[in-house]
Amino acid sequence: VSKAAAKVMIAQDMGGDIIYISSKNSVFAGPNNIAYSATKADQAHQVRLLAAELGEHGIRVNGINPDGVVRGSGIFAGGWGAKRAAVYGVDEQELGKYYAQRTLLKREVLPQHVANAAAVLTSAELSHTTGLHIPVDAGVAAAFLR
Repeated sequence: VSKAAAKVMIAQDMGGDIIYISSKNSVFAGPNNIAYSATKADQAHQVRLLAAELGEHGIRVNGINPDGVVRGSGIFAGGWGAKRAAVYGVDEQELGKYYAQRTLLKREVLPQHVANAAAVLTSAELSHTTGLHIPVDAGVAAAFLR
């Protein structure tokens, strides 16, 4: 998708932004989550590679690494939420609270928090930023970027 978008953006010669929504799992090794975490790590590396490749065209590529967005997103539908809750030994209805309690700020991550990060990344205030990953995880210390 990014490759196709980049082709159009290069042809338009207007620069622009590509934002990846990765995950804290791109840098955090969580239990029973190999395929998901490997995919997110790949996305994180794509951000760096595309930032290097597309910068000359004025295209900025950045990423957002949220913790689990339990409420308001579809990722936990279709049994995924139940599986994650079982891994952690909590009731599925309490999964958002469980994730919040393991963060430094003790806050649940919601869709608007991820949207706010995307708005900032595409704003004039960060017009000189590319290749960056912003954690939106309420402080998961094990996922601090190194």
